[in-house]
Amino acid sequence: MDYAKQLLQKYLNGYCTTEEKRQLYRYLLQSEAKDYDEVLHALWAELSDVPQPDTATSDRIYQSVVASQTTSEHRFLAKKKWYIAASLTGVLTVLAAWYYLLPHTQTYETQYSEVKTLVLPDSSIVYLNANSKITYSSDLAENTTREVWLSGEAYFEITRRQAPSNQPVKMIVHTAQVDIEVLGTAFNVKDRRGITQVVLDEGKVRLRSPQSDDELVAMEPGEAVQVNQQQLFSVEKIGGETHASSWKENELYFDNQSLREIQQVLADNYGLQLRFANFAVGELTFTGSAPADNISVLFTTLEKSFSLSIEEINGEYVVRRKP
Repeated sequence: MDYAKQLLQKYLNGYCTTEEKRQLYRYLLQSEAKDYDEVLHALWAELSDVPQPDTATSDRIYQSVVASQTTSEHRFLAKKKWYIAASLTGVLTVLAAWYYLLPHTQTYETQYSEVKTLVLPDSSIVYLNANSKITYSSDLAENTTREVWLSGEAYFEITRRQAPSNQPVKMIVHTAQVDIEVLGTAFNVKDRRGITQVVLDEGKVRLRSPQSDDELVAMEPGEAVQVNQQQLFSVEKIGGETHASSWKENELYFDNQSLREIQQVLADNYGLQLRFANFAVGELTFTGSAPADNISVLFTTLEKSFSLSIEEINGEYVVRRKP
């Protein structure tokens, strides 16, 4: 996959930096392929400091945009000039670009409480946790760099591959905070609430900044790394057996985690809202497990462990100490 195509996929997945958008704009401005005109238009509308297209390019883009907007009463009339076409929202344009430019992109999503097992075109296996989304190209197995985009949580078992030149073909897992570069590896990735956590079970992983491609850290098995939106990261040695991916075995495992942290897991994975009657209840810490498909068992365990009552009131679960 060439660099321009990588930029295009990053842009459509929402991961492009401002500088990468400028680079993509400059590339598409030189392209004569009309299929890209709507993306070029969207970039022109987003970036205030890019040069305006010349008259010929403006007319070409305008005709392309108008042609795709003539079948709906909410679309702009074909009589309007380029400057009116340029006022179309970037959101509508990018959605159109998804349809026209990436017909072979595969996206899988899970609902609350749902877990899926996927086999990628290169035979790698992905376990996709609840409330998560993964996107990749259907020609992933043929590319010199395999790329997927993740939002939420997944466990990856990456198959080793070699190019015709006998060079290993790496895979890059993109999240909002970090790019995860791997070869043949098994690891868990959780991208929630502005923080990406990577737990490595097998192989080697390099974490890179999406903005600069600078290497942040090279991971070894038995390590857990967290990266936030400011690219600050922490490394923790967690030894041999980890429970970060216990969810794929239908187990919720908590290791000395506060009820407030458990509250976040239940909101992210199940859409359940917990409310604590007072601050101190949320700070209680719990170590233990429960079936991932039966949250009532977890609630019963918490009630008995801390002498709590957990009661559903108006769609949320109120947690308070028993009198």
